[in-house]
Amino acid sequence: MAAGKIAKKVLYDIADAIRTQNGTQTRYKPADMPAAIATLDGTNAGNPLIVGYTGTDTGVLGAGHFTRIGDAIRGQNGSTTVYKPEDMAAVILALSWDTGLKPRAVLLSDGTLEFNYLDGRQSTIGGTPVNAYEVDPAGYSSASARPWDGVRLDLARVVIDSSFASVSVTNIDYWFNGMQSITEVAGFQYLQGATSAKQCFVSCTKLETIWANEFDASSITSSSLMFYSCNKLVGGTGTGCPYSGSATYAKLGDGGLLTDPAADHRVWVYGYLYDDGELVVQATSCVDSARTLLAGGRLCANAVYQTAGAMPWYDNRSSMRTVTFEVDMASVALLNMCYWFYSMSAITTVTGLDSLANVSKMRYTFASCTGLTSLDFRGFDPSHLTDLFYCFSGSKNITTIYADSTWALPTSGISGSQCFYSCNALVGGNGTTWTSSKTSYTYFRIDTASTPGYLRSIEFPNATP
Repeated sequence: MAAGKIAKKVLYDIADAIRTQNGTQTRYKPADMPAAIATLDGTNAGNPLIVGYTGTDTGVLGAGHFTRIGDAIRGQNGSTTVYKPEDMAAVILALSWDTGLKPRAVLLSDGTLEFNYLDGRQSTIGGTPVNAYEVDPAGYSSASARPWDGVRLDLARVVIDSSFASVSVTNIDYWFNGMQSITEVAGFQYLQGATSAKQCFVSCTKLETIWANEFDASSITSSSLMFYSCNKLVGGTGTGCPYSGSATYAKLGDGGLLTDPAADHRVWVYGYLYDDGELVVQATSCVDSARTLLAGGRLCANAVYQTAGAMPWYDNRSSMRTVTFEVDMASVALLNMCYWFYSMSAITTVTGLDSLANVSKMRYTFASCTGLTSLDFRGFDPSHLTDLFYCFSGSKNITTIYADSTWALPTSGISGSQCFYSCNALVGGNGTTWTSSKTSYTYFRIDTASTPGYLRSIEFPNATP
């Protein structure tokens, strides 16, 4: 702002506004005003000097003074507005500060929303507060009624501080609803005692972890759609999120979606889809920098996922042509592949199945993969398989599945109805053709004269599909 004439009343009004806010008798030169505004914090000495200048005199003010005053105001209210000098006093008078002990949701500069119960707007995890919202322990009637609803898409994580346990929250309906970018919620144990949790986590589509070192959900009597569409959420023992889970899943241990930081049994693997159509699945998080990445991320190897939407490559599935399992996948101690490639019809080739060890559940793994015409399981150890429910169902163009001549499924502890449902083109190595009456997992074996099946090895190469 260039130097020029300014009405003295403008400066007197700004000084009066500062003194009204801090309650002091201090007189301010224009150069002192930015610092005085920046130090306002709601503390008021109770005896402000109000000059109330009414004169019409003007004076010349050096360049930059009002720019610095405006910066100080914006530093207080978080606005991006460029204020005219004659408007600044009113804006200063409108400043307010969040003081006192109250439950707050504090927005931090790194995208964290921290729930705490402290004296004043502050963070316990070292973040810089940029905004805060007073929390109603009695809850909200809808997601849009939450005071933090407007920033829900900007959040990266949620932290609930131990101080929040003193709030006695009774209703957490909609609290985290629609926070589509958060990956974790920490301190969930401090919400124990709530009686209602309806639609609490709806559409938290990137949420992987809800941390809690304890949680008793017995007080929750209403929890419809509590975890609805949290496709990536996995509990500490590998429980995948059902499409619409209630509070029965708000627990630690088997069947629970919560994770104790001291007992996290999840193992993560990684999938990277490149622009040439190849999906590379590997045990380490290492992207090939020489290639163009379309999509990628991690997934829990031992999770029992409930939907293909949990896969980091799902949104780009139409670009997938080949799937490659890297050799380091052999190091994974337990692998469940439920829904990994369900209905991904663009896939034409899968290689590296022999790199997979200790595979247990393959529910819907290759179901409706209509672009596949063959699969090669040679080198794959089937002895750990437990679930083949609808594994290949709907893959109507698969004609050939190869396996070693020593292939043998477990003799007990395995199930898999409709494993080969609607695999119309499939033919075993000894000529057994697919029929609708032979679709269970028991036909996932080498086709011989005495034991008909749908697999072929080099010992039985005779059938021509």
